[in-house]
Amino acid sequence: MSGNSEEDHQLNYRKRREDSLRQLLSGIVDKPSKEIIEELKKDLGVSRATAYRMMKTFRTCGAVTAPWRRPVGRPKGARCLDPRREQLIQEAIKAHYSHALRPKFRALVQDIHQRCGEELLAPPNWRTIRKRLRDFESRGRGACGVAN
Repeated sequence: MSGNSEEDHQLNYRKRREDSLRQLLSGIVDKPSKEIIEELKKDLGVSRATAYRMMKTFRTCGAVTAPWRRPVGRPKGARCLDPRREQLIQEAIKAHYSHALRPKFRALVQDIHQRCGEELLAPPNWRTIRKRLRDFESRGRGACGVAN
């Protein structure tokens, strides 16, 4: 039963933090004052940086969650390549998959790496190329289909 008591203690602690943060931040419209930050630090026992992160989370989505509960990393589906490399990938995919006989994926990767090397660009990872290829295939070949 000591485990349950510990869980209750953690739940109460989180609830107290959320209530305190919600109460302090509900009336703030502009930039928070130093007094509010100091009060958050004192009430919640967090650093200044954590207090600011919690305020940012509260403002963006209205959630009063700890910063470590939010997902880490890039959002799903984010595109981080520069437009030129994206264009090279699309051109290579269209060139390789415009034929009736589908080439090996490795040949596509090597072609994209060669094209990037010619333009002195860092080549994308094979997983990135695979993702773009799957996106291309899911859209259908459309105008890039096999020519008769």
